[in-house]
This record gives sequence, structure tokens and C-alpha cells, in this order.
Amino acid sequence: MNDLLGQLVVSLAGRDKGCVCAVVGKTDDEGYVLIADGRIRKVETPKKKKLKHLKPIDWEPLSPDKFTNRFIREAVNAYKEQQETI
Repeated sequence: MNDLLGQLVVSLAGRDKGCVCAVVGKTDDEGYVLIADGRIRKVETPKKKKLKHLKPIDWEPLSPDKFTNRFIREAVNAYKEQQETI
């Protein structure tokens, strides 16, 4: 799970299906992580999500010391812009 910290992921299930987010923490519960997108779901109030409902994106992981809403938003927007050009 620690290798997912800072990784961009796509939500596969739930009301946030299709949302690109960053893994910002882990929980005590096995198989769960905390995600935030910096816009709707802030770093201060991350969402608890099952690992099986997330798909990791082949993108450079974010540095844990830079987990700010703005930094996450910029990374998500950069990923989305790159996907539009493909």
C-alpha cells in the first residue's frame, strides 16, 4: 500500500466513478486508502476508498510533502490535458 502513496488513481465505482484523484494516506482498515482530488474532495477531508475500486495511473507519483489541494489539482489537470492530446 505504501507504494501507492502519492499515486494518481481513477475511481472505478461509486458516485465519484471516473474521477482522477491522488492517494494521500492510508487507513487502519486493510484494503482501504484515503484519496483527494483537491477540488471536491480536499486534502483536509479525504475520502476513504477500497483499493479494489481504484485503478492506478501510469503517472509520476506526487511527493508526500507536497500534498496540497493546489498541487494535486495541477497534477490532475496536467494528466487530463495529456489524455486529451492522445
